[in-house]
Amino acid sequence: MLASDVDAILQAQALAYPRFLLEGADFFLNRLALAPHYCWVARPDGANTSGGLLGYLISYPWDAGLPPALDEPLASLPPQADHWFLHDCAVVPAAQGLGVGQALVRTAADRAMQRGLARASLVSLPGATGYWLRHGYAPVAAGAAGLAGKLAGYGPGASYMSRAFPLACAGA
Repeated sequence: MLASDVDAILQAQALAYPRFLLEGADFFLNRLALAPHYCWVARPDGANTSGGLLGYLISYPWDAGLPPALDEPLASLPPQADHWFLHDCAVVPAAQGLGVGQALVRTAADRAMQRGLARASLVSLPGATGYWLRHGYAPVAAGAAGLAGKLAGYGPGASYMSRAFPLACAGA
């Protein structure tokens, strides 16, 4: 991912999510600056960096604590991060069903494992929970102080989920 991809990412995000979940350009630039090796875009074969975005993935090293809030900048990443936090993965409607999301997740997860992260975590929206369950993720107990408040920002029915690496994808 490059900073010049942000406009296309914002367009893809607007196609994938309801308005209350949309994050601004500053969010994407912040995560890209903090974790460039964990942020990816997918383009059709032969597309240059000026367009043709099929999807994107934002992730970064995180700790086992609460998930980060939506659209909030981070001053730094946790120095003792042991989780790969998959913050966002979206595929444009024209590319859905082509394996773009699975390729993005696999590529980023492989990078995280190579860098020594032991677990993966994410916040699942209600419609995607079954997908993540099939890929080995399990809901994290909601008893952690502050978890309900963090999840409220993601909308009703959001679930914090985690799994150990290695990350195997169903149907792979």
